[in-house]
Amino acid sequence: MPFARVRGPGHPDQVCDLVAAAIVEEYTRRDPTSRLHVRVMGGHGAMFVTGEVASTADFDVSSIVRRVIGTSGVQAEIEPFIALEPMAPGWAAEYGAREGAGVVSYATNETVERLPRQMVQARNVARLLERKRLEDEDWFWLDPDYEVTVERISEKYVTLIRVGHAEAKPLPEVRSLIQQLLNSNSISGPIRINPAGEETRVGLAYRVGSSGRRTSADEMSSLLPISASGLGLHATHPLNAGAWLARAVAKECVGRELGQAIQVSVSWLPLESRPHQIRIHNERGDDLNQTIDHERFD
Repeated sequence: MPFARVRGPGHPDQVCDLVAAAIVEEYTRRDPTSRLHVRVMGGHGAMFVTGEVASTADFDVSSIVRRVIGTSGVQAEIEPFIALEPMAPGWAAEYGAREGAGVVSYATNETVERLPRQMVQARNVARLLERKRLEDEDWFWLDPDYEVTVERISEKYVTLIRVGHAEAKPLPEVRSLIQQLLNSNSISGPIRINPAGEETRVGLAYRVGSSGRRTSADEMSSLLPISASGLGLHATHPLNAGAWLARAVAKECVGRELGQAIQVSVSWLPLESRPHQIRIHNERGDDLNQTIDHERFD
């Protein structure tokens, strides 16, 4: 895993992810049989929610959008535009199953979370920043649009932080305060804060975001099902259920000491519940397919 990345709640892509997830959650809370395909895009004062829905639930989707935007700490005025169309009944009955799916997941014994150390450190740094932003009034200058990347170079873990901040707070002071925060919480390795300079024009007011968007770098950085690949889809969609199933199997294989790091990839053909292909390997490349009952992937 070359590096891991965690985004703050005000990052444009993250806001769109949170909105998509909240809409799906509200539909399935009101109607557990809901079938959903929701996509969200926004920026520069507008947010567009599109997709297809099969559900008996009926509520004001724009109110969910405004609530999530507010709780994400976004200060800009964002106008929601909703275009959710009914999903055809025949399609809804098998939505997800018609598409097939391929998922990849991963687990390692590097940490108790069964996650790579880069991911754990990136999450810890983001958690520290978020706690300061929400609980310490002296950190009023910290914008919710931030991004933490942790990369392993040789035996060192380099933490790169891009944070949006108020114009009233000079960049040298921003760097000093964050450095002190991380040092006091034993974040190891070199730390680089806003290496490109000031970040005062950030968030949805100045940039565009989209739900489920992954850059080529993100594709390289993580094989974990915490990515947005199945975001905006109901929980039983193969991209969601399959990813978490693969993750559970990877964690179990690490717990059984079948390897220090385990990768599980599974694919299903359209309209088939049994997997078309299963690949389970450890860090040495050993084939572990026969160590797991394939019926568990049905």
